[in-house]
Amino acid sequence: MSTAGMPMKSRANDIRGRLGSFARARAVRTGRPPRGAYEHYFIESEGIHSRIHLQNFWSTFWPQVDESATAHVFAFDADGTPLGQVERELPRFNSLFLEIRDLLAELGAEAAEGTVAVDLEPPQGVRTHFHELPQPEAIEIKTPFWMAYYDGSENFMYVHSIEMLHGETFGAPRLLKRSIDANVPEGAPWRSWRLLEVDQLSELQIVAINHSPKPRSSTVGVYPANAEQALWSDRFDFAPRQLRRVHVPAEVIAGWRERVSELPFARVGLDPLMTGNGKPYVLVRYADGPLSLHHG
Repeated sequence: MSTAGMPMKSRANDIRGRLGSFARARAVRTGRPPRGAYEHYFIESEGIHSRIHLQNFWSTFWPQVDESATAHVFAFDADGTPLGQVERELPRFNSLFLEIRDLLAELGAEAAEGTVAVDLEPPQGVRTHFHELPQPEAIEIKTPFWMAYYDGSENFMYVHSIEMLHGETFGAPRLLKRSIDANVPEGAPWRSWRLLEVDQLSELQIVAINHSPKPRSSTVGVYPANAEQALWSDRFDFAPRQLRRVHVPAEVIAGWRERVSELPFARVGLDPLMTGNGKPYVLVRYADGPLSLHHG
């Protein structure tokens, strides 16, 4: 494709795009496509514990390769401070179940909450097959995993991968990593499709996370099911990778219950999402039941 006749800025963008596609394709041919790590919230308080569930998915796609994959697990405190990194070997077809309290003990860290991210590095035998994949210029590999949350009564809650650890790319050549890491766009205003039943609602906490390596700001709010005017909201600034567990005041929730005939349901929202899919986690209690955790 010729760039003749294009405006200078468009021409430069087109050239950068083609160079990026070439670099990605070459990285795939040499067994070094860019890898991204998903990032999950963890909590070790409020009577709730957290556990990583990770499968060696490389052996699902290339079962003939009898080699172990390496899981790199990264932990961050609630303020975004790195707590450290551990590694685990996952043999073919195996899974990893890692208690967060064990991870923190191994790191010599104390944290009531924070985030963890996982990059599952492929074995060498798998790398030799990457060139067989279609559209090598578009390949970017991610490590999905489940986070389990549970309490002392064995109430279990599970959340699958939601958002990436932005600003960190693994495995790829340095120049390609730099071009990917530099682009962390802000998300759009967001409202949850999950409705909260107001009549029995007794506790509500919203965990907003800045998955970006840059400072961001967002309004955390609760909204009627079918209206945009906030029932309650507050604006917060976030440092890079910082999270905030926001408690909706008990008296505010009590006021909603008094209006249950006109306000049967509510939903949480962020304005804006601090990254493209950086949706919050929600802790909710109905009446005197257990505290549950779900993705917003």
